[in-house]
Amino acid sequence: MELGRSIVVISLILLLSCHCQVIGVKLTFDSFEQTLGQDIARTDIRVRKYNRTSTVLNGTIHMYKELTNDYQCQLDIFYSRLGNQQFNHLPMKLPTAALCDFIDHVYKNYPGYMSYYVNGPEEGECPVKIRDMYVIDTEFPSEVVPPLIVRNGLYKAVVSCNLDGKEAISYYIILKATDN
Repeated sequence: MELGRSIVVISLILLLSCHCQVIGVKLTFDSFEQTLGQDIARTDIRVRKYNRTSTVLNGTIHMYKELTNDYQCQLDIFYSRLGNQQFNHLPMKLPTAALCDFIDHVYKNYPGYMSYYVNGPEEGECPVKIRDMYVIDTEFPSEVVPPLIVRNGLYKAVVSCNLDGKEAISYYIILKATDN
C-alpha cells in the first residue's frame, strides 16, 4: 500500500512539472521608448492592443544618417518579478556587436525576422542608407526566447549603440511575461 501511495505522489509531481513546461510563458510588448539619438534615427513606434490577448508594435523608424559598423551595439536585460517597474539587472552576457554585422547575423541565424521591417536593410548592406522603415502590427516572436529561462513578470531590454566610445542611440522595450 505504501508503494502505491509513493507512486501516486511521484506521478503527480511529474504531471505538475510537465504541465508548467508545456504551457510555457507568453511574451507580449508592454512599451517602447527611445531615450537617446533622435538626431540619428527617430522612432515613432508605439505598442498598441491588437486584440483581446495580444499587443503589437506599430510605427516608423526615420533614419537621418547612414549607419556603419562604427556603431557598436549592446543589449542589457532587466527583470521585475512583481511587474512593478522595479527592475534588477540580469547577469546575461550577450556580446557587443557592430551594427552591420548584427544585421547580417540576424539574416543568417533567424531567417524571416528581418521581414518585420518594411523597407529595412538588405543582407550585406553596409552602410545602412538613410530611409524610413515601418513596423506594421508586429507581435513579439516568443519562440526566439527559450521558455525555460523566462518567468512571469516584466522584462526590460535596453539597447544602446556607441559611436567612438560615446553613447549615440538608446532605446528600451518592456515585455510582459505571462502564462500561456
